[in-house]
This record gives sequence, structure tokens and C-alpha cells, in this order.
Amino acid sequence: MICPSCGNVSEQNDKYCNRCGLVVSVKTQKLFDSVGTLSWIMRRALGGMFAGIIGWILSIALSRTIGSSSSMIVHLVVGGAIGGAFLGNVGGIIEHSSYKAFLGGILGCIGGILGGLINRPLYDYFSAHTMAYSISHSFSWSIAGLFIGATSGLIEKNINKVIVGVVAGFIGGAIGGGLGSGLYVSLVLDISRPNWITARFVEAIAGAVVGMNLWFVLGLVEKIYIFDRKQLRDETEKICDFCNAHNSLKAWYCKNCGKALQVSASVEKLKITPYRSLERIANAFKFISWLSAVAGVVLVIIIFIFLLFKNPFFAVFVSIALAILVYIISVLLNGTSEVITKFIKLRELE
Repeated sequence: MICPSCGNVSEQNDKYCNRCGLVVSVKTQKLFDSVGTLSWIMRRALGGMFAGIIGWILSIALSRTIGSSSSMIVHLVVGGAIGGAFLGNVGGIIEHSSYKAFLGGILGCIGGILGGLINRPLYDYFSAHTMAYSISHSFSWSIAGLFIGATSGLIEKNINKVIVGVVAGFIGGAIGGGLGSGLYVSLVLDISRPNWITARFVEAIAGAVVGMNLWFVLGLVEKIYIFDRKQLRDETEKICDFCNAHNSLKAWYCKNCGKALQVSASVEKLKITPYRSLERIANAFKFISWLSAVAGVVLVIIIFIFLLFKNPFFAVFVSIALAILVYIISVLLNGTSEVITKFIKLRELE
């Protein structure tokens, strides 16, 4: 058994860890497992927060690029599409899965568009209510969350998990949309004539609240139900429940049929690194690297469209320069992640 406190490997019948003195029992293990579960969920919420910040700033920037000549519905749809796409990317980026990030982004974009379409009619319907703005945005982001929540279930290819994910996404989106929009209105009313930095901060906070709440609820449901796996004991391979193919213990998906493996290996079998904090820092840099690349692509497109009709040559020049800058930033962040990962591997060999 591995001590949940210090990571020391103890004998099966040991009552205390011979390294840190912690009582080695089922209750202790469950307690630390609960802490680990909360940490797992909070990493999802943190990813949602960063995605919300970037998504909201870019969506508002694009909305301003479109100009006041367009209808409110257009602005809401554009904002919903970008915000939904960024929020939908979170799960895939955290899991280093391009396929899941793409699927989540597409579903989030669709949900954001539909949410944007119903926003104005809902606002008009509840216009007599003082909370009309929050209510309309709560419903809008519940629709986006509904689509985003379906992602993991679709990857798992399990209809029950799709339904549970949809419900969780709906609830998380509704909570995040209501709280985020309410906070945004409150800050806008409290701050008279905000400067540029303050205005962007208010926008970022609103997006952070939406993303954080959405992914907290989704992360909770994913950990408890959608990603629930049967624990292997002495097995040295994972056997697919659908095609009976044999896979390595580190595999998440079957190499033969592509379906999610419904079993998980024990910590002892996986030989997880003792440098967990450094590993999480490396993963954080990797996440920000992916997110910055996605944000860069969107930003380049926005700036190109904005400058195209004013000066086409300048639009091309600025877009290329910005693309190179974003690429450099993404590479530096990814490189930092790889350096930390390499350091961990070298320490493990000592």
C-alpha cells in the first residue's frame, strides 16, 4: 500500500507508515482520496476559469469589431460562440486530447450560438423583473453548458453518461451564467467611468465566474460518475469490456475498438511520480500553452477582419506578426512544461 501522505510504499499488513508515521488504514486512504478528488475537480474549475477569462475578453473584442450597426442578437451569438468554444475546449486540453478538445469546442460553439439566440427573447420576456439580465444569461449559458456537458459522455459512448453530463452542464452553466452576469452588472454599476484596464478586468471576472462554476459542476459529475472505473487489483493488463482486447495499464482507450476502458489500474501498478506538485505545474504550463494557441488563432482572425477593409496589406502584416508572436509564446510555455517533465524523469532515475 502507498502512504497517501508521503508516497512511501508500505507492506500490506503495516499499521503505520514507516516513513511519516501516518496510520495506514482504509479510513485514512478514503480521506486522502477525497482530498485528491477535490483537487482533481478544482483543476477542472481552474481550467474553466482561465478559458472563461480569455473567451470573454476575445468575444467582447470581436463584438466591438463588428460594430454597433449589427443587431444585439448578432453580438450575443458571436459572444456565445466564442465563449462556448473556449469553455468546451477545457476537458480536452487538460487531458491532452486534441479530439476531445475539438469535439468540446464544436459542441460549446453550437451551444453558445443557441444560447445567444434565446438570450434577447428571454430578456424581453423578463424585462419587468430586476434580474432580467441575469436570468437571460443564466438560461443562455445553461444551453451552452448542456452541449459541453455531453462531450465526455459521447467520448465514453454511453447514453446514460451523456444524459448525466448534459444535466450537469445545464446546471453548471445556469449557475455560472447567473452569477457571472450578476457580478458583471454589479461591477459596471459600481464603477463609474472605468479605465481600459478596469473594464477588461470586469469582463474577465465575469467570464472566470461562468467557466469556474460550469467546470466545477462538470468536474464533480465526471469524477463521481462519468469517469467512474472498476479498480484492478493484480491484473497486469486492461481488458476491453466491448471487444476483449488487451491494453496496457496506462491506456485510457481500447487500441482495437477505440472505446473508453471501464477499468483503472491502482497507483502501485502505475508507478505515479512522487513529484506530483511539479507534474501539476508542468501540466498547467501545457494547458496554458494550448489555450494561448487557441486564443492566438481567434485573435489573429479578429484583427485580420478588423484591419482588412481599412488596409489589406497592413492587415496581413499585423496578422502574420501576431501569429509569430503567439507561436513563440505557445512554444515557450510548452517548452517550460517539457523542461519540468524532463527534470522529474531525471530525478526519478536517481
